Amino acid sequence: MKHTFIREKSLCRNNCRYKEVELFEYSEEEKEAARKPRRNRFRTSPPKIKDMNDEYSRRYFRWLFHNNFRAGDYIVTLTFANPTNKEQSQKDFANYRKRLKRLYAKLGLDLKYLYVYEGRSKGTRPHFHVVINSGAGINRDDIERLWKLGLTQTKLLQPDDGGELCEALCEYISKEFKRAPKFERSWNCSANLLRPDTVTDDNSVSKKRMRKIQDASRNDEIKELVERLYIGWTLVSSYIGTNEITGRPFARFRLVRKQQQHKRSSRRVDNRRAACRMSGTECRLVI
Repeated sequence: MKHTFIREKSLCRNNCRYKEVELFEYSEEEKEAARKPRRNRFRTSPPKIKDMNDEYSRRYFRWLFHNNFRAGDYIVTLTFANPTNKEQSQKDFANYRKRLKRLYAKLGLDLKYLYVYEGRSKGTRPHFHVVINSGAGINRDDIERLWKLGLTQTKLLQPDDGGELCEALCEYISKEFKRAPKFERSWNCSANLLRPDTVTDDNSVSKKRMRKIQDASRNDEIKELVERLYIGWTLVSSYIGTNEITGRPFARFRLVRKQQQHKRSSRRVDNRRAACRMSGTECRLVI
C-alpha cells in the first residue's frame, strides 16, 4: 500500500503581493520516480494533461501580471487596419516595442511589458493586448502615437470593486490560452519582470488539515480556514476538487498579501527602534 502525504506547491517570491498555492496528495513512490531521468516521449499528451499544462501557463501569467503591474499602469490594445498574418504581426509588434523602449530610455525609465497575442480563432483579425508600466513623463498619447498600423486603445489599470487586484482584466486578456496550439506560447513578457520561484513543501499541511479544507468548501467556511493557514494573506479565490487523472483530492488557492498588516508591522518596528534610541541601549529586532 502506498504511503501518501499532502504536497504544497506554490508560485511565490519573497515580499511578493500575490501568490498561488496548490495542495495535492502525493506518494513516496511518485517522489522517487520523479528523481529518475525521463525517457523521450513522442506520444501526444491526452487532453486532460494538456489542460493541466494550460492551467499552469495561466497561473504563471497571473503571477507576473499581479506582481509586476499595479493600478496606474497601462493596458494597451493594438489592432491592424489591414489583413496580416502571425509572422508579420509579430515583426510589426517587435518594431513597436523597440520604439517604445527608446521612448522610455530617453526619460531614464525601464520598459516593462506583458503581452498576449490574439487572432487564432476563425474570423478574428490579429491584435495584441499589452500591459505596460507607467512612469514620470509617459502618457497615453505617447504610447498610442508610436503604433502606426491601426487603431489603439489605452486605459489605466484599475482594481476590481472592493479588491486590490485587476482580476477581471487579467482573466479577459488570458482567455486566448485555451485556444493556443501545442508548443505555441500565446503570451510573452520583457526579461526584466520579477519572476516566481516554485516552492515545494511536503510537511506544511497534514492529511487531516486537507480533509478539513474539503469539508470547509462544502460549508462555505473555506476563506476563514485558509486565512488561518496562511497568516497575513487574504484569499481571493479557491478551487477544490478531485484530480481527474489520479482520482486524489486537490485544492488551489489564489492569495493576496494583506497591506494593513504590513503597515502595522512596520509601525511596531519603528516604535521599538525609537524606544531603543531613547534608552540608549543596543536593540536587536527579529521580524
